[in-house]
Amino acid sequence: MRSVPRFKLVSLVAIFSFYPAWLLLAGQPPEFPAGPAGRGNFVFNLENDVWFNQDDGYSNGLSFSWVSPQLNRESKSAWLRFLYQLNTRLLGNQKKTGNLDYSKSEDLSQRWAIVSLAQGMFTPADLTEEELISDDRPYAGLLYAGLTLVRNAGRKQTVWGAGLGVVGPLSLAGATQKWLHETYGWTEPQGWRNQLKNEPVVDIWFNRFWTLIGPEKAGRGWRPAVKAGVGGQLGNLRTSVETIIDFRFGLNLQLENEAVHSAPLFGQSPLTGVKRTSVYGFCRLSGQALARNLLIEGNTFAAGPGQSLHHLYGQLTSGLVYQSEQAALTFYAVVRTKEFKGQKYFDPYFGLSLSIAL
Repeated sequence: MRSVPRFKLVSLVAIFSFYPAWLLLAGQPPEFPAGPAGRGNFVFNLENDVWFNQDDGYSNGLSFSWVSPQLNRESKSAWLRFLYQLNTRLLGNQKKTGNLDYSKSEDLSQRWAIVSLAQGMFTPADLTEEELISDDRPYAGLLYAGLTLVRNAGRKQTVWGAGLGVVGPLSLAGATQKWLHETYGWTEPQGWRNQLKNEPVVDIWFNRFWTLIGPEKAGRGWRPAVKAGVGGQLGNLRTSVETIIDFRFGLNLQLENEAVHSAPLFGQSPLTGVKRTSVYGFCRLSGQALARNLLIEGNTFAAGPGQSLHHLYGQLTSGLVYQSEQAALTFYAVVRTKEFKGQKYFDPYFGLSLSIAL
């Protein structure tokens, strides 16, 4: 079991990881426009169960993301123009109908792209056991790079994404956890030699959300908002469908400034800074039907450890958000029903997301 002071050390590791990545992203080529959010946003995400004094199931997740500035076809950057064209091809277009020349008419949608690198660690409850634990989930590491495209059109948001990565020793999850535990004198995980074997993974996700209650654009004062959506994933990592309903209440809600999606890790992304400082709480309920989860069932192309899925499960995510023009900070907790048959413990965790305008 972990002790609470461990979080301080994890936070230091996150900060030292974050700082050079920020410098790298801040050094984007000069053709990106200057000014707040002109180069997009850098987003750091950390998920861990340390606040619950646990170290099992989804043990740790870490990601670094770059969120583009709002995309348009007149951008001076060839890279941003490419992302805009890809966004319009995959998510469709919305043109002003008064102009017969559609090649020159105005695109009424708001569009973004998110480029991410993420790692996740998954362990059984007993880290001291060297042999395979037959009645618990297997050790598993996931490392992937992802591209997510977002389109806002009025009260509707559409998200498409794809990720390419690997599970197994090549994910470096086992080596990273063992190094950290040895360095700081934590319980040494003994069973990583039983982890899933190396396997490439491909995952595609798609979501569509509708604002049922709340302002279409930025709203002043204290307001409620309700969004509902559907989505899913397809790939050898996960294949699933889900329904989501999202409740919010807070000051100066600006719903168009965040995307919710079904990426393998970290399912929400701030998109841009807000014109008026916003503070709100949220509660998100989702129900999923799964046909495949490699991280629990085991390798697709090789024999190895795994457990039988619960094909239906629910998840509750709730938290607090602060947004300004220069930064956004989100702190949230996640609880879910049991994911596999014979699971003896629940797997709650906390998450932290920090977004900074470049």
